Amino acid sequence: MTTVAVRPDETTTVLLPTDVPLFPPATRRAMLRSGAGYAVLWALGAVALAVDAGPRPTVLALGLTLPGGGLLHAGHPVLGAVALLAVLLAVFVWWAAGPTVLPPLVWLVSAALPALTLDDPTGSAGAGIAVLTAVPAAALVAVAVHAARHRSQRRRGAKLNARLAEVGFRITGAPSYPRDAAVVEHTAEDLRRLRAALDTALQPADSYDGFTHLDQFREGALRYQLNALSYGLSMSQFTRTPAFRGYLAEAQRNTIDKVLQRKVWGYWALENAWGNLRRDKDPVPLGGNVMLTGFFGLQVGMYSLLNDDRYTRPGSLDFRWDDDTSFPYDLGALAANVRASVRDSRFSLYPCEPNWIYTICNTFGLNTVLAQEQLQSSGEADDVRARLRRAYESEFLRPDGRIVGVRSSHLGLSWNFWASPSVQLATAYWLNPGMPDLAQRTWWLLRDGWLRVEDGLVSTPRSVVSRLDPGSYQLGTDTFTLAVTTMAAREIGDEETARAAERTIAERCPTEQRYGAERVAGASGLANSYLNLGRFGRRSALRDLVAFGPPREWRDGPVLDAAAYPDVLVARAVSDGAALDLVLVPGEGPVRTRLTLAQLRPGTRYDVTGARDATLTADGEGRAVVEVELGRRQEVRVSPAS
Repeated sequence: MTTVAVRPDETTTVLLPTDVPLFPPATRRAMLRSGAGYAVLWALGAVALAVDAGPRPTVLALGLTLPGGGLLHAGHPVLGAVALLAVLLAVFVWWAAGPTVLPPLVWLVSAALPALTLDDPTGSAGAGIAVLTAVPAAALVAVAVHAARHRSQRRRGAKLNARLAEVGFRITGAPSYPRDAAVVEHTAEDLRRLRAALDTALQPADSYDGFTHLDQFREGALRYQLNALSYGLSMSQFTRTPAFRGYLAEAQRNTIDKVLQRKVWGYWALENAWGNLRRDKDPVPLGGNVMLTGFFGLQVGMYSLLNDDRYTRPGSLDFRWDDDTSFPYDLGALAANVRASVRDSRFSLYPCEPNWIYTICNTFGLNTVLAQEQLQSSGEADDVRARLRRAYESEFLRPDGRIVGVRSSHLGLSWNFWASPSVQLATAYWLNPGMPDLAQRTWWLLRDGWLRVEDGLVSTPRSVVSRLDPGSYQLGTDTFTLAVTTMAAREIGDEETARAAERTIAERCPTEQRYGAERVAGASGLANSYLNLGRFGRRSALRDLVAFGPPREWRDGPVLDAAAYPDVLVARAVSDGAALDLVLVPGEGPVRTRLTLAQLRPGTRYDVTGARDATLTADGEGRAVVEVELGRRQEVRVSPAS
C-alpha cells in the first residue's frame, strides 16, 4: 500500500527574520488611524481649556480627552479614577466578548454625566493641563518601553539565529504508507479514553451531558468543546482505525450536527450586532468569526477526509436560526470564506471576535483550506498559505521568535500576555500542517528554555496562563498545558517530551472511570479532548491528514461499516485496498455479534479468519455481514479468496 515510493523529507535551517520593524506596516497603519481619531478628541479638550469654553463644556471635552479627565479637572480625583477603571473594564469585556460599542459608550457616559450633573464643575487650569498631557505622555512612555524591548528582542534574536543556523529541522513531506504511518493498535487505556469521548458524542442531539456550560464567547464555549471532541475522534480513526466507520463516524457526525444548533452558533448574532454594528445573523461572514468557520471547517474537513463526502454537497451544513431563517453552507463554502477573508484583510489574518485577531485561530482557517483542497481543489491554497506566512513572519512575530498571540485590527495594539510560551505551544501544533518549518522553529524555541524535561517529567515555569484550564477557566492547574505539550511534541516528532508530559499527567492528575470509560478528573471537557488528541497522535499525524490526506487504499478499500457499541470495541482496522484487518475487543463481556462490511468488490468471494464463517460473498452493493464470537481480543481478517 504505497502512495509515493519514498517520503520526500527535507532538512533545512529556519532562521528568525532579521528585519522585523518596530511597528509592522499593517499594524502601523491601524495605529496611525486610531491615533488620528484620538488626536481629534485631544484637540477638543485643548481648545476648550484654551478658550475657556465654560465649566460644563470643558469638563465634557476633558472627559473625552481622558476617561475621568473631566472629573479630575473638576476636583474629584476618586470619581475620576472610578471612571477610568470603568472604561478599562469595558475594554476587558470588549476583548472577552467583542462588544466594540462598549468602551466608547462607557467613555462617553463617563464624560457626559459629570458635565450634566456636577453642581459646580469649575476646575483648575493645572488639572486640565495634567489631563491633556497624561495620554501623550503615557503613549511616549509606551513607545519608549516598546522600543527598548524591541532592541532587546533583536539582540536575543541575533543570538538565537547564530544557534539556529546550526540546527537542521526535518520537514516531513507526503507520507509513504504504511512505512511512514503504520496503523497501531489501541491499548486498553486508549480504549477507555476513547469510550469517554464516544459516550459524550453519541448522546442524543438535544443532550449535552458531560459538557461544560459557561459562556458562548470565550474558550469555554460549547463550539470549542465540540470541535476538540471531534478532532480527537478523527485522530483516533486516522492513526488506529482508518478502515472503521460505524459508530466512530456517527460520533463525529453528531458533533457536527450539534455545532449547527442555534444554541452553539447563535452567539454570532449578538457579537455581530454589538461588535460590528450589523444585524446580520449569518455566522459565516466575510472577514470575521474565524473562531467558527476555521475551527468548524477543520472539524468537518477531518471527518470528510476519513469517511465520506456528504458535507461537500451544497447546503449540507445548514445553520438554522428559526423556521424561516437558515444559512446553508458546505465545506467548500467554509473554505472559500476563509480564502476570501484572508485576501480581504489588511493583516491577512482576520478576527475571531469583532476586532480581535488571534494567530492560533487563523491556523484553523488555513487548515480548513488545506483539508478542503484534498477533496475539491480550488488552486488557491498556496496563495492563502503565502499570505498568512508573510503575516506570521512580520505582523505577528517578535524579533526573538515569540508569536504575537493577539492584535486589535482597529487599534493595532497587542500585549505580552498573549505572547506567552503557553500560547506558542498550541500554535506550534496547529501550524504544522501548513507551515511545518515555522512550527518546528517555534517548538525549538520553547524547548530551548521554557519547557524542560527533568527526571522524565515535564517542567514549566509557573504563570497564570500555564496554570489555566481554558475550558473551565480554572486556575492553578497545568493539565491543559501538559495536554497541548503532548500534542505539539508528538506532532513535531519529540517523542521524549511527549512521553514525559504523559508521565507527568499520570502522576499528577487522577482519573475517574465509569462504565468502562475513563477521563482525567477535574479537567474540563476541552482539556480531556486535547489529551486524546495528543494520545492518539504521532509524528506529523495532523500534517499527514490535513495537508496530504489518507491514502487511496484506506478510502476505497474494504471497511468495517457497522458494529454494536459498546459491545464491540475496535482496537485496529486497516485496509490495503483489497483485504481488511481488524482487532476487536469486547466492551461489555463475551458476546456473539454481527459486523457489517462495506466497499467490498460486488459479487466477490472472500476468505475470513476470526469469524464464525470461513468465507463470505459480497452482495451487489459490495456489502456483507459476518458473525463473530467475541470473548477477548480477537483478530479478524477478510481477504479476496485465492
